[in-house]
Amino acid sequence: MAENLSPRQPYGSDCEEHLPVVPQIQVTRNCNLACGYCFQEHSGGIIGLSTVETILRRVVAHNRSVDPDTKVIQVYWHGGEPLLAGIDFFRAIIRLEAQYPELAFENRIQTNGTLMTEDMARFLAEQQFQVGFSIDGPQEIHDRYRRFRGSQSGSFEAARRGIECYRDCARVDRVAVIAVVTRAGIHRAVDLFEFFQDLRAEVQLDIYDVRWLDLDPAAGGVSGLPDLAPRPEEVGRFLIELFDRWFWDQERQVDFKELRQEVKMVLQPEINLGDPFHKKRCDFRRLIFAPDGMVFSCDQWVNDAETALGDIHQDSLGAILTHKAALWEQIKQRIRRSGNHMACGGCEWGRQCIGGCFTCMKYNAMLLRARSAGLPDSRWADAVLPPTWEEVRGETYFCEGLRAFRQHVREAVRRELANAG
Repeated sequence: MAENLSPRQPYGSDCEEHLPVVPQIQVTRNCNLACGYCFQEHSGGIIGLSTVETILRRVVAHNRSVDPDTKVIQVYWHGGEPLLAGIDFFRAIIRLEAQYPELAFENRIQTNGTLMTEDMARFLAEQQFQVGFSIDGPQEIHDRYRRFRGSQSGSFEAARRGIECYRDCARVDRVAVIAVVTRAGIHRAVDLFEFFQDLRAEVQLDIYDVRWLDLDPAAGGVSGLPDLAPRPEEVGRFLIELFDRWFWDQERQVDFKELRQEVKMVLQPEINLGDPFHKKRCDFRRLIFAPDGMVFSCDQWVNDAETALGDIHQDSLGAILTHKAALWEQIKQRIRRSGNHMACGGCEWGRQCIGGCFTCMKYNAMLLRARSAGLPDSRWADAVLPPTWEEVRGETYFCEGLRAFRQHVREAVRRELANAG
């Protein structure tokens, strides 16, 4: 689901634990789909309401301590598939939030859409949930990886019905969509554009990045790369073609938020996305709460309790944020500023680049290797990465393609400004 966090404060100082928290609550790790590219293990039940109450209570208290004038609390509801919890679960959530009548809760939910009903759609609309759907494009692209668990039949038709059900019941025209782009769609930019144009969507692109397991010889080497992750030059060509269709489109029935941000960066080169700069989901304020109450920096690591920052049942948010600052944000800076691991500092797009997940993956891989060697967490940097990791010297596997794309955007925007003048 598209992000809407306010501008970030600089990191790497003593301010981290004094920032408000934006909780992402994993309603369940379970899912009715078995997507071929999913990083989560689908098991377990629905998060307990007592755990949700604890999360909300502690987030409210923490955010008020940071800013006594706090009026709004953003909450993200994710999974697995959160609609597996059913409408009564979300009614109970509204009752929990009603314990704080002086606050407005901005609830955002991400769903595959296949379980959307008229009752659920009306409820979400009445309670002003912001709803995001996951659909990857035309049926043959979507169904390549997004299949029902058990039957392995494609989920496209059910997802599309869910979207239209929500659109009709909520009486909205534009729907928010996350689209995962794999090699199944990387050569079909025009088809994807026309599909999302017909859907009248606001699209967040999620180009499938390599996983740390793909680069770990002990895990089988580059097992997933040939089928899932496109090559850097393919990403560059895809984004250029998609951008050209969007930039000069006159109908304006579809929007791609990342493309709009790229134009904004050309028009406002002074934009600085922070230090360290990283993918939107990695904002320091975001904490991922697993169904058992364990807290993580990233939802891609909720399967591995060894990477948890703490337990909301036992640890204060202040302690969790302090842990995150010590074992996450400062480490990101250290990795990125080290010539041995990253090359972001010398890139002209550095402080404007939203980037990918390599810092997080490298840190987690090194942390786990250090622990397996019996080293304390503070000595994570003493762990040695497999040689293949050193070959990836950017924030993302796709740096080469992204640089070509951004140069194209800059030239297109400048031509348009010259023609307009």
